[in-house]
Amino acid sequence: MMKATIEFDDALYRRLKVEAARRGRTVRELVAEGVRHVLDSPPSTASANDTAAWQPAWFGTLGSYASAVDDHSMSAVKRSIARGRAHGAAR
Repeated sequence: MMKATIEFDDALYRRLKVEAARRGRTVRELVAEGVRHVLDSPPSTASANDTAAWQPAWFGTLGSYASAVDDHSMSAVKRSIARGRAHGAAR
């Protein structure tokens, strides 16, 4: 058995504890059940627009910086970001 540390938002963890207690289960059991459910479910056929709904706002911006370069190494992406910031400052 492996141990893992997972950080939850305080409100989400409170909900998790309440639900585990309501079901007579431990938080560990409920989390493991949820992970199994996700891993055993077939992949979603969500469209790109549906997928964007769960992504943080900065994710699209990062993607645009990455798509602006042919070399996807971290140094190339950092240079692309720096160029974008320099262009934004000039506006």
